Amino acid sequence: MPRYPSLQHFTKLFDSLKSGTWQGKEIRGMIRTLAVTCAPNLDCSQDARKTVAETASDEMVLGAVLALCEFSLLVSQQNHSDLSLKALDDALKRFYQKKGIF
Repeated sequence: MPRYPSLQHFTKLFDSLKSGTWQGKEIRGMIRTLAVTCAPNLDCSQDARKTVAETASDEMVLGAVLALCEFSLLVSQQNHSDLSLKALDDALKRFYQKKGIF
């Protein structure tokens, strides 16, 4: 992906990083990069030229990115209730269901 001034450029694969080495700054940078990378699909997911498989793939990518963004926003709260913990668990489950698309 070409460099852009306000986006963080990642040089290592996510799987090659040790657990716990990513902090909030890196995670937010990754979410921004994923959101910008996936943004073109937001408008054209119903494009008539796309096959059913391509549309389903786009929906999986967007679903994974959305779940990751929701999880990141929820986890940054200082206090949690039973409702917020359930929302965190739901977002994480949705991400794990759809992450295979990557």
